[in-house]
Parts: sequence; C-alpha cells; structure tokens
Amino acid sequence: MRISRGLGLLTYALLISRRHTTLTNLRLAFPELSEPARKALAKDAFRHVGMAMGETAWTWYRSIDTIGPIETSGTEYVDEALLKGKGVILLQAHFTVLELCAAIFGARWPMRAVYDPPKNPLFAAYLLYQRNRHMDGMIDNRAIREMVRRLRAGEVVWYSPDQSVSVSHGGIPTRYFGQPVLTTSGSARIVRMTGATVIPFIPERKSNGEGYAFRFLPPVEFDSDDLLAATQQVNDLLEAQVRTQPEQYLWAHKRFKPPSREHPSPYK
Repeated sequence: MRISRGLGLLTYALLISRRHTTLTNLRLAFPELSEPARKALAKDAFRHVGMAMGETAWTWYRSIDTIGPIETSGTEYVDEALLKGKGVILLQAHFTVLELCAAIFGARWPMRAVYDPPKNPLFAAYLLYQRNRHMDGMIDNRAIREMVRRLRAGEVVWYSPDQSVSVSHGGIPTRYFGQPVLTTSGSARIVRMTGATVIPFIPERKSNGEGYAFRFLPPVEFDSDDLLAATQQVNDLLEAQVRTQPEQYLWAHKRFKPPSREHPSPYK
C-alpha cells in the first residue's frame, strides 16, 4: 500500500482542479480547522484515494482472500430483513473503500449497486464487467423504477445519495455540513414505495495496514410521507458517517453546488 499512498499524493500534486475542489469542500465542511490542518486532511484523503486504486486492482485481478484481515459487524441486520422478505437499502457515504465491499458482500447477498455511469463508453463497459463479476448488477442512479423493482423483489440495493443533484433530476434544497445543497429525494420516495429496510453501512480502512472493518448499523426509520424531512435525515446520517473518518471520504466531487443562483458557487 506504500506505493498506492504515493500514487495518491501524486494525484494531489497533479490534479489541480480536484485538489481545489477537495480543499474548498473541506473549508466548507470544517470551518473550524486551520488552513494547514485542512491541507493535511486533503493530502490524507488523496492518500486514501491512492489506496483505493490499489484495492481496485487487487480486487479485479487477484483474490481478496489475500488482501488482509477483514472484520464485519451487524450483518445480522441485513440477514433479518431479507428473511422477512423485505428489500434492503445499504446507505453509505462515498468512502473510498468501494470495490472491496462489492467483492465481499456481493457474494453474500443478492445485491446491486447504484452508480453514475462513466462518460467514457469503453471504461463504462469494463467497469460493469468487473463489478458484475461480484454483484448481481448495477443500477443507473436515475433509474428509480429499477431500484424499486429490485427492492420489491427482496434484494439489497447499495446506495450513496450524497452527491449534488439538480432540481430537474429531483434534487430538493437541504443542508449538508451546515451548507445549503441540493439532494435527491429519491431515497425517501423509494422507501415510501417499497417499505424497504434502510441500514447505514460504514466501511473502514484501518491504519497502518491492519486490514478493514465493515460496520452495518441498526435499521433507521424515515417519515417517508415528509420528503423534505426524510431527505434531510439521509444527509444527517451520511454526514455523521463522514465525521467519523473524514480522511476516507471522497471529497473531490462538487457536493456543495448552490441550490439556486442566489448563492454564488464556492468552486469558482
């Protein structure tokens, strides 16, 4: 992983726009931190991105049995929901331990992941090929009906609704880390339509190469009749996850795009 961490620092140095976005996000999310502290956190986050690259290569081309110690807790919450015939939404912030999770838990449960298809068609096809080796499939993040269908069939849908979504695609004004943002109302609408069990999920990459810990938390209840309140609850849950390990979060997306033109973009 030393090489992977070095690769992450190289991307910090070379990808200027991603670095700018990351530092802007950290300034908005953690205004109490000094500028040196935010830069240190940004570098640490890019190190974890580098480790994610290494894990992806390992997962795609080698056996995950040799990647290191793996601890899991709370899987009984998912098992119990599935035994009752209910679909499960695994609610997770965009942490950088992604491909490894797909390989481990895709073999345990009937599971599909929600994703934003890459614009490059060749890479998109190869990504689908690799992920479909471990899971039952992928779902375009705009395909609400497909998510509903899979949940009604009693499957697991792995969902990270923590990216900016325009009003035209169902985004509604909410707050995230105290900042005004647009968030998809899809989570609340899907729960209302399916009665799915929502289980927060936190993957952790342990320090010093000591392996991984995957925590499934107790199911949460949503007032799915109040879309705004339920969507804000989703944001609050994801924010709480990120605050436990901010260095492992993917900060390079423009999450804090303003909800209207009345608010200036912080990324300019």
